Amino acid sequence: MVRFKGGGLQRLPKIVLALLIQLGVLLVVTVGVYLAPAVISPPYPYWGLVFIQALLASLVSCRLGLPCWWRWIQFFIPVGLYLGVLLKFDPIWALVIFVVVWMVFANAFKERVPLYLTNNTTREALKNLVKRKRRVRFLDLGCGLGGNVAFMSQLKPVAESHGVETAPIPYLISKMITALRGGQTFAMDMWKTELAYYDVVYAFLSPEPMPRLWNKVKEEMLPGSIFVSNSFAVPDVEPSEVWELSDSRKTILYIYRL
Repeated sequence: MVRFKGGGLQRLPKIVLALLIQLGVLLVVTVGVYLAPAVISPPYPYWGLVFIQALLASLVSCRLGLPCWWRWIQFFIPVGLYLGVLLKFDPIWALVIFVVVWMVFANAFKERVPLYLTNNTTREALKNLVKRKRRVRFLDLGCGLGGNVAFMSQLKPVAESHGVETAPIPYLISKMITALRGGQTFAMDMWKTELAYYDVVYAFLSPEPMPRLWNKVKEEMLPGSIFVSNSFAVPDVEPSEVWELSDSRKTILYIYRL
């Protein structure tokens, strides 16, 4: 199967495309059930049909324009609906769960940026990056739960440690953590954040926003400043350094010195 590039499907909002894929796969499964008696006698267990629906939807999603991490969402949509029917789940609770999930993963739907959390090994690497500097203003773009912001605020060279986050629940958690441990979190879109103020800007996002973010970095960050991307390189741009860390996930930091 050929991946679509730049076609009409990719211009659709991701959630709309996901639902269209589910409907398309449902049509395929329905046709399969209609034709199956010629090979396998009915009845067919509902759980088996749901599994086929979930598996096919997850397999074709990233080939039809969705980021490949959406395959898990696509798998659990039909499985979740089936379990809800079995358990006679109250639709009100389904709505509540959807709202909570949206409040945690809002950026995954809007910016196609999942909630990735930085580990302690990576924080130690950031510490090594700034330890010889005299004065650093640090920014975490999409700071999640605020761990990086709080950690960096406690380092001697770091004069200011800020983070920006727009997903409601991560923002509130980050706000509490930085209020208790140091640093500041702002409910601000990263595209509206002024990068020129900062000496070190860190991001752990996804491949999707990297080209646009690099343009912003080039336009705003001052000579001598540093942009660090966790795991996702800027396409077609050679990093100044690449740090391969020894943690379990084999983290790679792409360091761009402006």
